[in-house]
Amino acid sequence: MNKKLATILFVFLLVAGTTSIYAQQSVLEVKKERTNPDGGFSFLAKRLEEKFKLFISSPFPSRKEKVYEDLNSVRLSELKYVVEKPDMANFEKATIRYSTTVGMWVEYIAEKKLDAEKASTRETLLNHKPIIENLMTHFDTTTAEWRFLKHDLDYLQIYSDQIK
Repeated sequence: MNKKLATILFVFLLVAGTTSIYAQQSVLEVKKERTNPDGGFSFLAKRLEEKFKLFISSPFPSRKEKVYEDLNSVRLSELKYVVEKPDMANFEKATIRYSTTVGMWVEYIAEKKLDAEKASTRETLLNHKPIIENLMTHFDTTTAEWRFLKHDLDYLQIYSDQIK
């Protein structure tokens, strides 16, 4: 039992070193992640930490909503990273993770009736639109990559309309 606890603590401390830093990006400020989808074990540890944060914040709806908000920013940064690097091996998963996280965030707000968060969430989603549009310019409109980003852009509009 002590060995399992020590392992969990080690992973948590390892992941604590993967905190985000701010960096000026294209249209708006986007957090630049130190650990991105091509990060191997570090990325896996980061994802486990995210799931742990969601789990421990579950009894507190406003805290869990904040975790979703932070995850949304992380997913946008990861998406931006895979496009600009380019890291095509992780591109499709990054676009899907981004739109999924946006959907989970908006649905959580609706489910828990967090009406006070709707306006700021909508503003955040609308602020992401120019960033996604900018990322789309990296690809020809006939490519699958452009279409994946277009889907993300469409989801942003759908979800922002849901929380008016």
